Amino acid sequence: MKTITFLRHSKSSWDYNVSDIDRPLNEFGIEKIKKIANLSKDQFSSTEIFFTSPANRAIHTCLILFNCISKNTSNIKICEDLYTFSYSDVFDFIKKIDNNYSNVALVGHNPAYTEISNYFSENKILNLPTARWFSMKFDSNKWCDIIKLKPISYSNNIKSEK
Repeated sequence: MKTITFLRHSKSSWDYNVSDIDRPLNEFGIEKIKKIANLSKDQFSSTEIFFTSPANRAIHTCLILFNCISKNTSNIKICEDLYTFSYSDVFDFIKKIDNNYSNVALVGHNPAYTEISNYFSENKILNLPTARWFSMKFDSNKWCDIIKLKPISYSNNIKSEK
């Protein structure tokens, strides 16, 4: 079995004259991911590794989540390939995940994550909001195979605390 959770970074700030990759979280985003993390402790408790985009807002989201759920930051891996807005790039990344991992999380960006959710779920969404996640379980032992499969379970926190 393979379980993968996609977490969109929390709300970022446009108040600074910095490149996109360097945009920080704003205060609302910091508080929002704290709330979501506390409501989602069970979701992330068995996650073995978190792969995050190198974008400041994604790394910060991941670190706040880890602080709230008391995970060791050695379980975070920053991956240049996740600084993308393309679902096909994310699919390429998934295919290369080490099969020794059974439960992973990816922290990244829209529109890729909305498109991935819609690819696998019959319940289409217009937009995966910031600091929200969706998770899928697949009957497979290989990450490269899940793209071709229908998940045996799908869950999300789209309607949780705002």
